[in-house]
Amino acid sequence: MKINDMTYLSRGYGLPLLCLLAGMVMLLPLPVMQFIGEESYYAVSAIEMHITGDYWHHLIFGFVWPKTPLFLWLAIGWANILGWEHIDIALRLVSVISTWITALTVGLLARHLFSGVSRVGWLAALIYLTMGEVSFWYGWLGYADANFGMFIFTAIATLWLAIERGHAGWLLLSLLLISMAYLSKNISAYYFYGVAGLVLLYRMHRWQLLRQPKFILVGLLIVLVPWWYQSTFVHAGSNYMVAIMDGLRNFHGYSPLNYIWHWLSYPGIFVFRALPISFLLLWLLIKKKLTCSVKSETLTVLLIMIACFFPFWISAGGSPRYLVPLYALMALFFTGLLIQMETERRTLAIKMMIFVIILKIPYSLLVLPYIKDWRPQHSLLAVAENILDRTNGKTVRTLDDIASGLSIAAYMDVRLPPEKYIRWYHGHERGVYIMDDLPNAKLGRLIKDYPIRGRHLYLYWKP
Repeated sequence: MKINDMTYLSRGYGLPLLCLLAGMVMLLPLPVMQFIGEESYYAVSAIEMHITGDYWHHLIFGFVWPKTPLFLWLAIGWANILGWEHIDIALRLVSVISTWITALTVGLLARHLFSGVSRVGWLAALIYLTMGEVSFWYGWLGYADANFGMFIFTAIATLWLAIERGHAGWLLLSLLLISMAYLSKNISAYYFYGVAGLVLLYRMHRWQLLRQPKFILVGLLIVLVPWWYQSTFVHAGSNYMVAIMDGLRNFHGYSPLNYIWHWLSYPGIFVFRALPISFLLLWLLIKKKLTCSVKSETLTVLLIMIACFFPFWISAGGSPRYLVPLYALMALFFTGLLIQMETERRTLAIKMMIFVIILKIPYSLLVLPYIKDWRPQHSLLAVAENILDRTNGKTVRTLDDIASGLSIAAYMDVRLPPEKYIRWYHGHERGVYIMDDLPNAKLGRLIKDYPIRGRHLYLYWKP
């Protein structure tokens, strides 16, 4: 079957409607869940940014952490609209909107790359929106990763057009987007971008662009944003060093067995988290002896994805979280394979994606809340409210900087007067309450021991 014979993609509004539904179910967990993991880190930092008026630094309990602030700016904007008691929803809403924009870009780039296929953009967007990693976790979770991945992928998409067309305007837009990626998380954005650029230059045989003055001058602008942020708002090089040290930690202190296990498992984890289409294609490949030709555009996408994947794979501790920017590329790759298959198999793929959309409803409203919130000693909000009752407006300080402690502090911050927000205890204040995740009699009289999620939070009174 020829690509342009795929009339099933253009019948009615089936694929657009499925994309709309897949996008809407991303919103289901937003008002249901308490803070999860590092969401509380972003929440505390956004609250302190807003209270202090310092919008250029990540502030955690009064300390400056040399991270870039763009993700928090967007969350602060939504918190001002929704109300600060909904900072958790604000953070997640930034991620969901970023996921929608990524899906839109996937669809537009798919329509450009596979231009002979009706509705192929909708198919590519649906594949992305129903990927397990996107739909069930990082696509809606209030971390910076979805926002970071959105800027990286849109930068790569516009870079593709810049190199293909030799157009400096597209390159300028691409550099702006990758600069936004840096400002939303860290300097690693430029690695994804640089690798993609080299692969595209190689695949399109456009090395001569590197000799054109307009491309050279525009390309030099890439250093301006990180240089400006580093020289203006943080200690020189500190933001770079945080990213470099985070990367080196993935290589240092691991045994040979750790490396071997990571090398064997990491590709499988990456593919598994791209369910359901990854499972379908593997099943067809192994059981049905599927043979698919990889067209030029699809091969280019695959090479970019492999090159970006490589440094995280050769480490021993690279988190699957680092791969979030690559799932948009994987959606394009899967699209390039699916459009070559017969109707029966393409229909099966769409049915599997419909199942994911349906499954997301009980997962969001029942399964995830049970795992994270509903079991005994899992309600962080209840602990925060109890501490507020016990402290009765007096000053509270903290020595607890792990996720649950940050969550409790965030819940307290949005219920306290702005000047009373939780700060770190430096050891000299008296007449204050102190939260700690370790027992410490030197802090004063123990008021309450709260068992929380397999650990404890201790509340002390320093007379």
